[in-house]
Amino acid sequence: MVEEKELFVASRVSDMPTPHVPAFKVPCSECGEDVWIDSDMEKYWSKIKIVCIVCANKLVSESRGPHTIEIVPENITGIIKYLLSR
Repeated sequence: MVEEKELFVASRVSDMPTPHVPAFKVPCSECGEDVWIDSDMEKYWSKIKIVCIVCANKLVSESRGPHTIEIVPENITGIIKYLLSR
């Protein structure tokens, strides 16, 4: 894998058959496995490479750090909506 500065990491459809928020499927840029993409996150995933969690973990394990993870406001809003719906 080529090291990327930024990646959009998404859950595989095979690991989560039903998404927790409205989403659609796109293939992982590395392995081709379908992942869930939240349309509310378009300003992020439309600009950078989309990878599944498995490929992201492989990329991190193959490269030297430091690595950072950014949780953007849209993620937090989605989590709150999901929790309130339960």
